[in-house]
Amino acid sequence: MDALFEEEMEPNFSLNPFTIMLQFLASYGWFMLGSAAAMFYFLRLIRPRMKQWQEARDEAAFKKNPDIALARLEAIQRARERQQQLLEEASQRALEEQKLREERKRAELAERLEKYGTAAGRRLGTPGDSDYLPLSGGSSGSTYRPPKRSKCGGGGCGR
Repeated sequence: MDALFEEEMEPNFSLNPFTIMLQFLASYGWFMLGSAAAMFYFLRLIRPRMKQWQEARDEAAFKKNPDIALARLEAIQRARERQQQLLEEASQRALEEQKLREERKRAELAERLEKYGTAAGRRLGTPGDSDYLPLSGGSSGSTYRPPKRSKCGGGGCGR
């Protein structure tokens, strides 16, 4: 045989892991994808049945041994009591924090009242302030009234 022909017949293997992985995926990638999809589909079908089977098995064990059921009920009761206690502690802390905030607010208000006196909370135009009315327009008693709106906006009604 010819030497060139023999060289072409020799397999050209490279030991690079990346190329080996690519060759494997090129050869078997669709099979792997199909089997993964089928497995996912069957697991979705089987999971509820497995759960029912597990619950039935556990219930049968409880019926055989009532001590296990009693221990489970006691554990549930302890967990509920612990959660209730944590809830009560949290609500107690929140109530204390709210009282502290209200007390700080009262102290701040008292400090502001002490700093500025009683005039700090007065508004203009109160009955005790009859000599200063900035929006009254002087000493005249008339007030501004906008003109009456017509039914036809932007001009007359076609007259």
